[in-house]
Amino acid sequence: MTVLPVIGRELREAARRTATYSLRIHGVGALLAVCAWITLNESVAWSDGGAVFARLHTALFLAIWVLVPLVVADCISRERREGTLPLLFLTPLRASDIVLAKSLAHGLTAFTLWLAVLPVLTMPFVAGGVGWREAVFSVLVNFSSICLALGAGLVASAESKAHVRALLAAGCLSFLFCIGFILGAGDVLVTLHHASWRPGSFRTVVPGLIGSEGLAETGIWLVLDWNNAWRSAPGLYGQMLGALGLSAGLSVLALWGLGLLAAWRVKRTWHEPPAWAGAVWLEKTLCTPILFRRWFRRWLNWELERNPVGWLELRSWSGRLVMWSWFAVVISLYTSALGNLDMYRRVFHLVQCFLGWVLMGSMALGAAGSFRRERESGVLELLLVAPLKEWQVLGGRVRGLWVQFLPAISLLLCLWLYCSTFLSVRREWPSILFFAGTFLCLPVIGLYFSLAKRGFLSAFLWTLLAGVALPAFLAEGEQLIGLAVSAPPAAAAAPEGSGPWLFTLLQAAIAGLFARQLHSDLKHRRFAIQRTLG
Repeated sequence: MTVLPVIGRELREAARRTATYSLRIHGVGALLAVCAWITLNESVAWSDGGAVFARLHTALFLAIWVLVPLVVADCISRERREGTLPLLFLTPLRASDIVLAKSLAHGLTAFTLWLAVLPVLTMPFVAGGVGWREAVFSVLVNFSSICLALGAGLVASAESKAHVRALLAAGCLSFLFCIGFILGAGDVLVTLHHASWRPGSFRTVVPGLIGSEGLAETGIWLVLDWNNAWRSAPGLYGQMLGALGLSAGLSVLALWGLGLLAAWRVKRTWHEPPAWAGAVWLEKTLCTPILFRRWFRRWLNWELERNPVGWLELRSWSGRLVMWSWFAVVISLYTSALGNLDMYRRVFHLVQCFLGWVLMGSMALGAAGSFRRERESGVLELLLVAPLKEWQVLGGRVRGLWVQFLPAISLLLCLWLYCSTFLSVRREWPSILFFAGTFLCLPVIGLYFSLAKRGFLSAFLWTLLAGVALPAFLAEGEQLIGLAVSAPPAAAAAPEGSGPWLFTLLQAAIAGLFARQLHSDLKHRRFAIQRTLG
């Protein structure tokens, strides 16, 4: 078979990529972070193996949906950028053979993530309270997740040539597929149980169900083992096994269909056809300034004179579209939420935190890929030989990232602070302080890792780890530090509410250290040495 040498080539290439091994490290690190969180917060007892297993299963589930699409997203688009995809079509290979080889190689990489975390998952078995049913349910859920996440990455990679667009498309498709998987699993469970869908119909058979007995709640209850669902409803073992087994089978069929879709797109786009005339017309019509063009030109010139490095982020309509698109998304969500105040009052804190985390992730993505683009294209060397100092390059890029997200973040924090006075019964200022400090410090940390790491995924994950997880761990670990030095715990001696301030101060200190190291790297051109030697 002609496809077998291609599969062998993809496997050898995957064995040489650092992302293959960093994927396992990130997966294991996510589960170990959950273990540390359990130890510090004492949310569950380690003797309760079932509760610990449920949290580790949730962490693995989320890690699969985040990491696998990002790793697979560049498998075909990289071939198009490097010009090697047309060479493959000079052989008797078909588009389906290329997609099959890519999916097998990256599917094996995804399954190695699963195998790498098995030693961590054995700890709840040693503690007790976990049986073969929970293990089978977890295997079925994670298998379905890997198949759908792999399909999302393949379709995004076949659709986009640019690396960043492929990553964004993979993330969006992964989110949609994850929601669809949760809803589909809940729907299958309802169908198998032969229950009519009305409020309260599941209360008698699903004692651990929370919320309003909706389809989403049932799917979360089933997929994520919410409230120890796999142990709390012994009468539903057969139905849950059937629902998860059928979902796994449908996920395999979905992966096959998504592979065919990716092969069809590769067959149509491998020869780089000219842009569609309608798309060119739409871009020229909708993206060309019409009103206030003189004022707009003056504003761009002012930005170029004031911050030439930050101007690079906003010089094109696509860069400006990111800024105003997030602003429009936040306005749309607030318009919908404020139209139903009763519903918004119940989920006020959840909606605000969701918007904050989405904006934080988008800012981390932009910062982690910032210097990477200039480093690959050689623009960074031109910036450093220009009459600009290192602090000007660094400060200009940080201000550019702040300006890009400033409208959406300002609207989020201002409305959060205002609406919390009459829509929330809890104190919201710790969360506001957390997100405000993160939005200020995260670009600096992301820029450092965009220069220090070769891969985009590694830079993004290290940005979140150093910018969010590390200061949170240090802020929560102050009690352990106090016990280690035989002194009263720092939290007991500190005034109430000092945790958010401590987190912000630690985050600012970490950002300052990374800024100093980034300035040193730019001054001594360490990125060029690493690229040459690598």
